[in-house]
Amino acid sequence: MTAPGTPSLPRLLRHNPGTVTHLLEELTGEPLVANVVRQYSTPAEAPNTLGVEAGRTVTHRIAVLKGGVTMVPYVYAESAFVPARLPEAARLQLEQTSDPIGRVLAAHGLAHVREESSESGPGAPRALDGTAAVAAGAAGAAGAAGAAGAAGAAGAAAIVWSRAYRLTIDGLPVFAICEWFFRSVEHALERSMPV
Repeated sequence: MTAPGTPSLPRLLRHNPGTVTHLLEELTGEPLVANVVRQYSTPAEAPNTLGVEAGRTVTHRIAVLKGGVTMVPYVYAESAFVPARLPEAARLQLEQTSDPIGRVLAAHGLAHVREESSESGPGAPRALDGTAAVAAGAAGAAGAAGAAGAAGAAGAAAIVWSRAYRLTIDGLPVFAICEWFFRSVEHALERSMPV
């Protein structure tokens, strides 16, 4: 339940001009890490939300954004991106570190435009099921169990909102992202508001 006077999570995210990483780090007061559950390259199929021709390499990434200190999970995210549309240093940072996408974009000065999406395919909203639900639930339970003072595992892992969007850089779609926000984000939002 959101405290009276607290902006809703969807409204806050829709009106946030920066990255989700930056916003969540401000709300939670801790740096985020991306616990990459799986990342792999595959040939693109046509048509696709990234507008790349069939056969071109697209990287799929499944990650849980967690507090770097508390390890509380905040977001389960699935993304697809076109590595050829990123500077090599940014691509390597995504492959070799636990940095969230937002931190990589900021580190390399990559100005981006967020475009809300409702298309099917990578980066499209859908119910979490199968592997995604297991990964999200396990991450939520582990983070909640390991963090002092955190809500119970079920409360922390509950999905309260999801959204899908594309990020374009220099006029080209580079990322298709779908995010599922855990209840822990609402808790952080409530804590960040003055009483």
